[in-house]
Amino acid sequence: MRTRINLSSRPFTNHRLLWIAVVASYFVALWLFLWMNTEKSRVLAKQTEIIQRMEGQKQALKDAMEEEQRRKQLQQKTVLTEQQAIQLASARQLINKKMFSWNRMIGDIEEYVPKKTRIMSIKVDEVGGAGQEVVASIRVKALGTTPAEMTNLENSGGRFIVGETGQDATVESGETPFTLNLIYKPFRGDAK
Repeated sequence: MRTRINLSSRPFTNHRLLWIAVVASYFVALWLFLWMNTEKSRVLAKQTEIIQRMEGQKQALKDAMEEEQRRKQLQQKTVLTEQQAIQLASARQLINKKMFSWNRMIGDIEEYVPKKTRIMSIKVDEVGGAGQEVVASIRVKALGTTPAEMTNLENSGGRFIVGETGQDATVESGETPFTLNLIYKPFRGDAK
């Protein structure tokens, strides 16, 4: 008996490859759907977090502006009495005087006093200044041969500015008393 194969009426087809491709594309589509779903959830969570942060910062800005307005209103309402203004000015003068160092001033003057000259007294008339710069008006009384002996102070790099000088009558020891008015700026000309 003879088996007859007619490929034209009933051709042999192998559908295994087709079904493998269909199943593979189904799993790829399912995986892509799940991946897109998780990415969408992650992005939405991040968006929600950013929106919450923005709302928090807007609220913080609003609170800061309200606080600033409240402070401005409080500052406008602050009125000092005459007694309080005097106390405030006295406190500022005290702070300026505390910034002035007597030890440093005496040390600075000693560098420029000649050996033949003796300083009898130093009087600080006024201490002033703003910020880190302190300025003091000083009156120095000394004994020497002439007031010109103390002109070394002019070479102090701006630390001392010599103002008026006065000379009294010569005393019995042959020395001449004189007075120098100086402006002392301890922070100017410092190399420290």
